[in-house]
Amino acid sequence: MSRRRGAAVAAALALGLGAAGCTTLDNAIAKVPWFTTMRDQPAIRPFEPPHLMPPPGSVPVTGREDSLDLLTGLGEVVNPVARTDWSVGRGRRIFETYCLVCHGAAGRGDGPVTLKFIPPPDLTLDVSKQRSDGYIYALLRQGRGIMPRYGDKIRGADRWHVVNYVRRLQGAGDGRQ
Repeated sequence: MSRRRGAAVAAALALGLGAAGCTTLDNAIAKVPWFTTMRDQPAIRPFEPPHLMPPPGSVPVTGREDSLDLLTGLGEVVNPVARTDWSVGRGRRIFETYCLVCHGAAGRGDGPVTLKFIPPPDLTLDVSKQRSDGYIYALLRQGRGIMPRYGDKIRGADRWHVVNYVRRLQGAGDGRQ
C-alpha cells in the first residue's frame, strides 16, 4: 500500500471516528444504506396493538378456539363428518377412553365412577336425543355442570366422531340429526 493511499485511509478513518463522536454509533452506522435493514423495520412495542393485520385466509397455529355458547345457536352447527362405520368406530374408541368411566359402555350413565360420584345423564333418553350435534360437540369441548371440558384432550374432528358414536348409541341410523 502506498504512503499516499495509507494516509487517505487514515484520514477517512479519523473523519469517521470524529463524526461518530458527535453522534451515537447507531446513527453513524445508519448512514451506510446496507446496515439499516434491522434498524428500519416495522416493530410492535410491548402492550401495543399490532398495526398489521394477518393476511386473508391465514390460519393461526397457536391460541385458542372461539367459545361456543351452549344455550344459543348450536342447532345451526352442522356435523361436517359423515356418520360412517369408520367414524363411529373411531368415536367408540375415544368414547371408551374418556367417556365410559362416567357414562358407561352403553351411554346410560352407569359407569364405574358413578358408584362414588354424581351419575351423569343417560345419553340414550329422549332429552339427550333431542340435543343437536352442535350441542354435543360444544359440551365435549367446553364441559358443563359436572361434565369437565375435554376440548384439550379430544381435538378437532375426533369430537365429531364421538358425536357420531353417541348418535349410534341412541339408535340413530346413518342420517344426521
